[in-house]
Amino acid sequence: MAKAVGRKCSICNHPQRSEIDKALVTRSTSYRNVSERYGVSVGALSRHKANHLPRLVEAAKACEAAQAVTSGVALMDELDSLLNRALAILEAAEGSGQLKVALQAIREARECIKTCADLAVTAELEERVEELEELIEQREGLRRA
Repeated sequence: MAKAVGRKCSICNHPQRSEIDKALVTRSTSYRNVSERYGVSVGALSRHKANHLPRLVEAAKACEAAQAVTSGVALMDELDSLLNRALAILEAAEGSGQLKVALQAIREARECIKTCADLAVTAELEERVEELEELIEQREGLRRA
């Protein structure tokens, strides 16, 4: 009985495979853009990523998450430190009757709080945009398949 032979992966045999793999792993561009740039189908890209790159994709996601947490935590720690310093200056200025300095410290504390809120909103929006991009890519892949 003859064994069915599957088709060879067109991406694995592509002369620009490393560039394609990089785009798929880093999610630097959409499947459609990769497809158009390298003359391959979206389906082939999707199959290649699922069958030949899952470990790289998982590693890239883990690195990305670690970087985001580390940089986000460091930034939030720095802002928290600045806020505490501004509040300490505010307390000292109020205690010594330096109302002009106290008002400046209030402004700085307000800016720190505002920046923290802006960062939180930005992080939430980026997460939602990524989720939407993934959904769009999945739907486009289903339409073309």
